Amino acid sequence: MLMNQKSFRSALLASALLPFTAAAAFAQTPPDAASAASSAGVSEIIVTANRRAERLQDVPISVTAINAGTLRDRGVSNPQELTKLAPTLTTQNGAANAQGTNFSIRGVGTSSFQRTIEASVAVVVDDVTLIRPEMAVINFADLSQVEVLNGPQGMLFGKNASAGLVNIHTNDPKIGVTEGRVSSEYGLLDTGNGTSLFQVRGMGNLALSPDSSARINLFYVRNTPIFKNLGPNTAADAGLEQVGGHLKWAWQPSDRLSILFGADYLDSRGQGAGLASFRSIAPGSPAQAIVGAVGIQAGPRNTQFANDAPLFNHVKVGGAQIKIEYEFDSGHTITNILAARAFSVEQAFDGDGTQISLAELFSEPKKFKQVSDELRIASPVGGAFDYQVGLFFLKGRVSQGYHLEASLGQTPPPGFTTILGGTGYQRQLLGSYAIFGQGSYRLTDALRFTAGGRLTYDTVDMLYHSEENGSVMQLIPASPVMTANRNNTNFSWRGTLQYDLNRDWMIYATAARGYKGPGFSQYSSTYVRPEISDHIELGSKSQFFDRKLTLNASVFQTKFRDFQAQVLNPATISSVVLNAGKLQTRGAELQLAADPLRGLTLSGGVAYVDAHFVSFTGDLCYLGQPDCVGGITDSSGRVLPNAPRWKGTAAMQYKHPVSDRLTATFNAAVSAQSGINFASNGNPATVQKGYTTLDVGVGLTGDDDRWTLRAFCRNCTDTRFVTSISSNALFQTDYVQSMGYQSFRQIGAALDFAF
Repeated sequence: MLMNQKSFRSALLASALLPFTAAAAFAQTPPDAASAASSAGVSEIIVTANRRAERLQDVPISVTAINAGTLRDRGVSNPQELTKLAPTLTTQNGAANAQGTNFSIRGVGTSSFQRTIEASVAVVVDDVTLIRPEMAVINFADLSQVEVLNGPQGMLFGKNASAGLVNIHTNDPKIGVTEGRVSSEYGLLDTGNGTSLFQVRGMGNLALSPDSSARINLFYVRNTPIFKNLGPNTAADAGLEQVGGHLKWAWQPSDRLSILFGADYLDSRGQGAGLASFRSIAPGSPAQAIVGAVGIQAGPRNTQFANDAPLFNHVKVGGAQIKIEYEFDSGHTITNILAARAFSVEQAFDGDGTQISLAELFSEPKKFKQVSDELRIASPVGGAFDYQVGLFFLKGRVSQGYHLEASLGQTPPPGFTTILGGTGYQRQLLGSYAIFGQGSYRLTDALRFTAGGRLTYDTVDMLYHSEENGSVMQLIPASPVMTANRNNTNFSWRGTLQYDLNRDWMIYATAARGYKGPGFSQYSSTYVRPEISDHIELGSKSQFFDRKLTLNASVFQTKFRDFQAQVLNPATISSVVLNAGKLQTRGAELQLAADPLRGLTLSGGVAYVDAHFVSFTGDLCYLGQPDCVGGITDSSGRVLPNAPRWKGTAAMQYKHPVSDRLTATFNAAVSAQSGINFASNGNPATVQKGYTTLDVGVGLTGDDDRWTLRAFCRNCTDTRFVTSISSNALFQTDYVQSMGYQSFRQIGAALDFAF
């Protein structure tokens, strides 16, 4: 049932009163008990949600900040695994495959494998906004922090972020420090196929001179396949092997000038978490006898597939950037960030997912490139008024092709090479130019008003053509070279009123308009209009008991116009992107962190999200849908794809010295979410039920943190859940599923040491 106005007001009131309730409850704690707790308080968290280094508690934005220690302890090595740490974050695609990770925040994201449109949740790596999520396919080898920013964030961060933003920071070099660290991890997955995961990472920080240092990290990943192939293609590249590194060089010739150069590269081979297995087969479907002949039993726990066609996936991604920052006598700072990144993938897979020759080959190579530059001037902080203004420029190129050969189990007639096929190519040239600014004025010592805007001009130039490719039938009709171009001007903005009740308690109210630029539906000249979001949020950030308890809460409502959605057309066996009318997401969030006893830390969060289509009358039907008219259904009122109503996380860590040189650590964490549907049209076959996972770890650290040995169990209850469900390309009544590494119980050990 959708959240009505009364329940939304109740959630709003409950969230607003929650800090008062907590304060009253803790006020009953005996003074001696409070004084017995650790006097250190919850560790201070610094974020850059406003493009400045600020305390999390001072920023009037809902943010989940995840530091390097938490990422290491929870075994997070790629973007997809962030979902178990952030209650508002979900993903649909595996980070290890060519599609990268499509994030959703507060139920809203772009669940599309088509890269002719951008993602609603932007990804930023070291201050560089990326045009496609694949360009952030990096190994989390040397991260300092990840910030999940909820709600529209495009105003200060370079480009589109109509639903939110994931801000990834790698560690900068330490000036004057020479040190190194090596870590390795090995684990076994309970897939029934003997799956093992291995990775090793090395980091070195080198002091090159009194005012410059370099930092380099290298990594290697080797994972054996999750799914077992029962088909004849024994050369199927179903595992994952990655190698790469990251180099940074920092130079500070004076107290006012700093130069930071960075470059990274990743080479990834194998499907990893990008494979699919049969989840369900309809009675009477030809697939029943076909896959049954090799012993495959479809079901939610199926980890077997059959493949007789080429299967490979080779990803290359990397880039370089330089950041120059200078502080003037007045305290004003000028910053320029010039960056270039590129991504390419060569991939092929079995189009029918069986061991017989029906759809022998489907390949879809992609190449993305971007160059961006951002110039920003920021005033000093601490006075009555501070501000930031800047200019932004980006040029991008997105190209992808497809090639299909499908005999459908038949012999092509003379003069043809296949029954169903096609070859096509699409290229987009992207341009984005913007001027932006934000200012904050302190009306009183306790009351502050912040406002800003961004004027953006986007251009999209598309070229497309397809060929017959010697086939009897064309997947997409052959066409000559077609071109089209569009441009769009947008003004996005944000205004926030912030009030400090005392030094440890702040409340805020925000109104904002977000923006996501235009594009084209894949392999066509169909224009997809920009996506616009209107957002309101009320929040509270508070700390109690000498900052030993942090309690942050917010309520929100965001309405989207012309939401860009991907849907499957069963008639043409192809996916299209279209504007889905209007949708709305609203709900409440709570985040908590506490240090109740010396050595014990607690943290957690919960999010209630009601994300649904307000108006979507042109959705495409699934096969056999009862309310389908002419292949179209009205999905107004339906829940958004991959949008759990409830999602929560909870974690504890306890550290205790066992000797003068040894410290023992125990970690436990729970992540839970309610059920979701991966389809917008309410298809009952694409539902993932709610689930809960448990992670546990123990560790021993010695010699002043010079080495740590850990043993861990992740998803200890072996709770099986999937990262996507969709109909089979040829057998539309049957459904396939994908699973990630976190979808299985993993038991392993890790060792890291410094030198």
